[in-house]
Amino acid sequence: MQSQRKKQNFEYRQLCGYRNHPNSNVNGVILEHRLVMSKKLGRALKNGEIVHHIDGNFTNNSPENLQLTTRSDHPSKHKTGITMVPLKCSKCGKEFYREIRQVNTKIKYGQKNFYCSPECGPRFVGNQ
Repeated sequence: MQSQRKKQNFEYRQLCGYRNHPNSNVNGVILEHRLVMSKKLGRALKNGEIVHHIDGNFTNNSPENLQLTTRSDHPSKHKTGITMVPLKCSKCGKEFYREIRQVNTKIKYGQKNFYCSPECGPRFVGNQ
């Protein structure tokens, strides 16, 4: 039986007791908005899929307030004046956008390649 106990974490509601859900963590915890979107779609969320709260209220997890987007498109849903820069994926060549702050930080630490999604990114094997 699934528990409906709720915990707060950075304003997102967490639900416990979902060990068999593909989007839950190893402890069976899933963010409520991701569970609601998964049920709305009738499938598990894929890597790189982000659930956006249309009204900006992280506790309003009604299906009508949730919108499926990608990591690269999600910042465009927010009108915060963040400067976005166009990049080209080092693997597939697709154009995508990232915050300039993120790009500058990665360049500062020596990163030369940028990827549009986790699927295009490098694969890590073993302990890192």
